[in-house]
Amino acid sequence: MAQADCRPSGPEVAQLVEIRPGFHRVTGPLAEFDPCHRSVQLSLPTFFADKLGDKPPLMLIAHGGNGPGAAEQELARRMNARGVAALIFDAYEMNGFRYRGTSLFLTGATNESRQRMIFKTTLGAYHWAKQHPRVDGSRLFIHGLSNGGAVALNMAAVVDPAHVRAVFAEGAPSAGIGMPDQIRVPLKMIFGKLDNYGGRTEDDWMHLRTDPCVVNQSAEGAAPGTTQRCSLVANPSSRGLSPQEWGDQLKAAGQPIEFWFYEDAAHGILFGPIDRGMRTYGSGPSAARRYGWVGASPDAANRFTLDLMRVIKASYP
Repeated sequence: MAQADCRPSGPEVAQLVEIRPGFHRVTGPLAEFDPCHRSVQLSLPTFFADKLGDKPPLMLIAHGGNGPGAAEQELARRMNARGVAALIFDAYEMNGFRYRGTSLFLTGATNESRQRMIFKTTLGAYHWAKQHPRVDGSRLFIHGLSNGGAVALNMAAVVDPAHVRAVFAEGAPSAGIGMPDQIRVPLKMIFGKLDNYGGRTEDDWMHLRTDPCVVNQSAEGAAPGTTQRCSLVANPSSRGLSPQEWGDQLKAAGQPIEFWFYEDAAHGILFGPIDRGMRTYGSGPSAARRYGWVGASPDAANRFTLDLMRVIKASYP
C-alpha cells in the first residue's frame, strides 16, 4: 500500500456524548476510510474457487451496529469460496473508538451515530476499491447488515453504476440516517421473516417498523432523502416511513428495488443458528428492553448465498 493512500484519523475526531444513562450519540468530525488501518481485510477468492473473470468481483461489506463480527466474516468466507473478493473494515476503530469487549455500540449508541460513521467510511472504501488493481472495479457489490443495511441502501443512491452492479441491504432499520429519494443501481432489500430486532413486541417486524422522526439525522455525503422531511430538525414529532413503505414508493416510481424475504431467518441470516434473545439498551431506570432475534436455519443461509451469487453471476455476459 502506497503511504500516500493512508488516511489515519487526526486528533480532532468523533466524540461520545451521553444522552441518557449508558446511551450515547457521536458528535464532531468523522474519520475518512483509511486503507492502511489494521481493521481492513481485503480477502481474495480461494485457490479452488470458481474463476468468474480475469480479476474477481468484490463484495464490499458495511458492518452492522456492533462492528464487524461473525455474520460479516461468514459472508466474506462464502464469497471467497465462490470466486468473489471481500472487503471488511471497522468504521468505529477508524474513528478512534476502542470498543471491543464492550456493548457500547451494540446497545449503547444511537442508530444515526453508528450509521453516520459507517456511511462515511463505506463511501471512502468504495472510492478506494473501484481502482484497486486486484479486483474488477466494474463489478463491485455492496452488502450491509442492520445499521450497515441502512448504510448500504444509502450507498445505492451515490455510487456510479459503471462500478457498482447491485446493493444488498439486509435487515435495515427505519431509524438512523434516513432513506434516499432515488437510487442509481439495483437494490435488494433483504429480511428474515422472523426479524424483530429492536422490537417492542415479538411480532414487531423490522421491515414494517416505523420510528419517530426525532431519532433521524442526515449523513455527510448522502443523497437527498427522507431526513429532509423527517429528522431531529424536520417534523421531529412525526413518524417516518417503514422500510417496506419506502421501498414500495420507490418501486411504484419505477426504481430498481426488490424485496427478498426468507423463512426460518431472523436478523443476520449468516449469524448462525436462530437465537431468540433479548437486548437491553442503555442502563438504569431509562433502560429499554427489546426483542433481538438473530440468525437463521442453515437452509435459509444457503438460499441467501445462492441468491447473492445469482445476481453476481448475472453481471457477466
